[in-house]
Amino acid sequence: MTRHLPNILMHPFKAFRQSPWPLSSAVSSRIDPSLLVEEENSPYYEPAYFYPARIGEVLNGRYQIATKLGHGSRSGVWLARDLHQWRWSNERYVALKINSNNSHARKTAGDVELGILQHITRANRQHEGWHFVRKLLDSFSVQGISGSHVCLVFEPLRESLGKYCQRWQGGVMPPEIFKIILQEILQALDYLHTECHIVHTDLKPDNIMVRLEDRELLSQDARDEFENPLPQKHCSDGRIIYLSRKNYGPLRDIKGLIEVADFDLAVQGDVPHDGCVQAEVYRAPEVILDKGYTYSADIWSLGVMLWDFLEGQTLFESVDPRVVEDYDDETHLAYITSLLGPAPTDFVGRGKRTSMFYTTAGTLIHEDLVPGNFSFESTLSNLDGEEKMMFINFAKRMIKWNPEERSTAKELLQDPWLHNDYPQI
Repeated sequence: MTRHLPNILMHPFKAFRQSPWPLSSAVSSRIDPSLLVEEENSPYYEPAYFYPARIGEVLNGRYQIATKLGHGSRSGVWLARDLHQWRWSNERYVALKINSNNSHARKTAGDVELGILQHITRANRQHEGWHFVRKLLDSFSVQGISGSHVCLVFEPLRESLGKYCQRWQGGVMPPEIFKIILQEILQALDYLHTECHIVHTDLKPDNIMVRLEDRELLSQDARDEFENPLPQKHCSDGRIIYLSRKNYGPLRDIKGLIEVADFDLAVQGDVPHDGCVQAEVYRAPEVILDKGYTYSADIWSLGVMLWDFLEGQTLFESVDPRVVEDYDDETHLAYITSLLGPAPTDFVGRGKRTSMFYTTAGTLIHEDLVPGNFSFESTLSNLDGEEKMMFINFAKRMIKWNPEERSTAKELLQDPWLHNDYPQI
């Protein structure tokens, strides 16, 4: 009976919702089809497994794609108009992450990420750290060439903390600003570890995002793409590869509010885990040796990351794939040894990969790789005096061989370095 009713009677409020924009009549320039751009450079990219999103397309009857925000190794991220807004209200934009269904990825990776995000979003809104993790607004699936794709809806954010840091002089954040941001990161980790029982496993500057200081920036980007679209790559199979709009320009205001994001590799923390996780330069020694990891692996990554923001370079720059041609586990362990001293025998003795790097006596096979001039003190040029010593003591609480000896996020929040400003000498 209801199928014969006019659409306006079946959906009485639809007439009051915002309408999709028409397709843009602006013509974009074309990129040479032989060039690899955007997600095509990912080692996991296969056209059949990435959803072929089109600007102007409406997904789930609600979200109209306005422009491309970026991509991950297994996903595309788009700015979309939320059409479930009243016609008389302001435009509302969301970030839409469309996961690939790549068979080379972890099994049901999109569904695993969805489950973790739902748990994080609901676990405990009263915890201070809840405000500093990325929350899920909505989710749905869309059908692609080779099956369905999990789509995740979020509030749009400005940029990564790494990019945000580059906006400061010399690519170095003032300590007094960074200490505030660091407390937010620690609150987020405490929430993830104690309330959600989640290990992030991929903590790095690119996975900590800064909130927008002005939502008008989103409307501006959408209008710019509609009126003056960026160059596009049109492929022979009908796909269009869009360029990302990644730069909101100079800061209009300093908010300093962050969200820890990207939980596609996160795991439950109360069960044993092993295997290779974490970006190479932020990788904990127990992960390098494959001896299992837990929450303390995130603490190691954060400790190493401090140098990115206060010194403008990574602590272990000599093994940073962005600086050297190839990452090397053995060299990484050698630099950790120079920094912390030889690894405890009981620590190296339990790793599945220990024999690749250590003798049966527990010493490095190639001790000649250990640098003689690498220390906490020698890696710091922007801090002096009491401030420098307090910072080193703080960092040493996170950067320890034994995972059990590292401080928790909750304990680190009480560290005096975070709450005292010392004059530079």
